[in-house]
Amino acid sequence: MIGRAAPCLVHGCTIRNNSSGSIYVRILYEPITTHDDNVHERRVEFQLGKRSETKVDEEGFNMGSYQVRETIRTVEVTRANGQVDKLNAPFDNVNGIELDWLFVVEERTIKSGRLG
Repeated sequence: MIGRAAPCLVHGCTIRNNSSGSIYVRILYEPITTHDDNVHERRVEFQLGKRSETKVDEEGFNMGSYQVRETIRTVEVTRANGQVDKLNAPFDNVNGIELDWLFVVEERTIKSGRLG
């Protein structure tokens, strides 16, 4: 018998800015197509000071008779000098469904890891 791999999805996260400057963060979610073929695309954007962190709670989308959890597709960071770094799903070290995953912004990279 051949089984399927477990889904590796991130629904909520904590962004930690370990860099030496303030950053602008954009979180993009997977598009959701509704029953009437409309496409819903969510994004969350915020400024994050150096050496600080913020939690981005999981979001649900109402499909009428049921709710779906929105899935994070991309974490994008813009630095004060204009440099843009992106991290796209599937994210490193995610081995299942994660409701509060950790993304750490360093001087030149974004790292994906488990909270705790």
